[in-house]
Amino acid sequence: MEKTKRISARTNYIFNVLYQIFTVIVPLITTPYISRVLGAEGIGTYSYTYSIVRYFLIFAALGTVSFGAKQISIFQDNRKKTSIAFWEVFTLKAILTITMIIMYYIYVFTFSNNKVISAIQGIYLIGTLLDISWLFQGMEDFKKISIRNFIIKVINVIYIFVVVKTQEDLWKYIFGLAIFNVFGSLAMWWKLNKYIERVNLKLLHPLKHFKPVVELFIPTIATQVYAILDKTMIGIYATNDLENGYYEQAFKVVDMSLMMITTLGTVLMPRVSKEFANNNIEAVKLYLKKSYKFVWLLGVPLMLGVIGVIRTFVPVFFGAGFEKVTVLLPILSLIYIPMGMNYMTGRQYLVSINKQNEYTKLLLIGGMVNIMINFILIPKLLSIGAAIGSVLGEICILIISIIYLQKTKQFNFKEFYKEIYKYVIAGIVMCLLVLLLQNIVQCNWYGLFTLIIGGVLSYAFMLILLKEEITMEILKNFWDKCHSVIEKKKS
Repeated sequence: MEKTKRISARTNYIFNVLYQIFTVIVPLITTPYISRVLGAEGIGTYSYTYSIVRYFLIFAALGTVSFGAKQISIFQDNRKKTSIAFWEVFTLKAILTITMIIMYYIYVFTFSNNKVISAIQGIYLIGTLLDISWLFQGMEDFKKISIRNFIIKVINVIYIFVVVKTQEDLWKYIFGLAIFNVFGSLAMWWKLNKYIERVNLKLLHPLKHFKPVVELFIPTIATQVYAILDKTMIGIYATNDLENGYYEQAFKVVDMSLMMITTLGTVLMPRVSKEFANNNIEAVKLYLKKSYKFVWLLGVPLMLGVIGVIRTFVPVFFGAGFEKVTVLLPILSLIYIPMGMNYMTGRQYLVSINKQNEYTKLLLIGGMVNIMINFILIPKLLSIGAAIGSVLGEICILIISIIYLQKTKQFNFKEFYKEIYKYVIAGIVMCLLVLLLQNIVQCNWYGLFTLIIGGVLSYAFMLILLKEEITMEILKNFWDKCHSVIEKKKS
């Protein structure tokens, strides 16, 4: 039995964190430029056509990515079995993807109103066909995935600034995003022989995995579809692509900032799983309580901060023509706390304690609520209706998860909610200060930075004044380290 050297957990963690930071920075660089060059309608065209191809991408991948990573992880110490598992899953994925490519281009040339752009979006399916990142996930080699993604994103950013100059370059922008996705998938193949060897075709039985792949896929299909259905419905009911452009940009801001909250859940999940495996239930609950506090610690200033800076942020960050985002962002800002809480409950807690089915049910219920609200509101309110649907869907998941955890006596929310008043008070003070500053500063980048810095400092000051637990722990740790350094220098 030939074993493969594994990448250390610390190395994987470092590369994951660095890449997460980078994924937040990139949109901050490209979004203001693309908004001004392509305008709301160009971005709306991209958003709608991409929402269509995503349906085909979902069925092309089916459940092969998760299933493939799981199979590889099982056999990762046996090169022969790993190779067989890899080629079987890849063959099944190739069959599914080629089928979806054929079906997608039938749609493009039969039904699509924008055949050129839609045809270019189809390149993403080729990227899915070639994507073998699940192999490296299964081998716990996140370093290669992070480096690959980092390099591709850097090249893509350079491409955008060099090639995309006018609204007529929309097809170039979409082509760049799609083709670099393909290059990113191809880049993983040159390291394939580190883990995989050639196998006899007679040993391969890819279709035997079809049933478990579908079973893995079915619980998540509703949640994946509802995540893109709002953009599709906006595109269907709107008379042009402007509404999708507004919604795309508003949601992009929320997605970028949500990473600051959800990254903690990703980092803590292995630790929570370990504590649960050791039957240390109290430690698991303690981590969950701290995670919820962290959600409120960041969620309140993000929500109230968006409301406070919105009149300056939208024209400075997006430029002219995105005025409706000033209406959408305050609505979508209400999603920070429920989505953060749901992420911690689901990904960090329920998945870690082997309650995946309960988490899936929560997502399905929230997804169905979102879809129903979309069908009611989007035809009348378009992007505003979609924003309301997204928020209410997450709130629904939060309410049900609270009831579930209370009913099963897994967590005492009454005890937790006694402590959140500090975040609310600090957030309100911050918001009022920012609103006052907004009447003084100029509507430019310097003014925006002044508002953000003023908001952060005032929020932190109020938390210190109120002696908020996490803030005081951070200050204590910082002081202890400073004191330790001073003592070392003295000695």
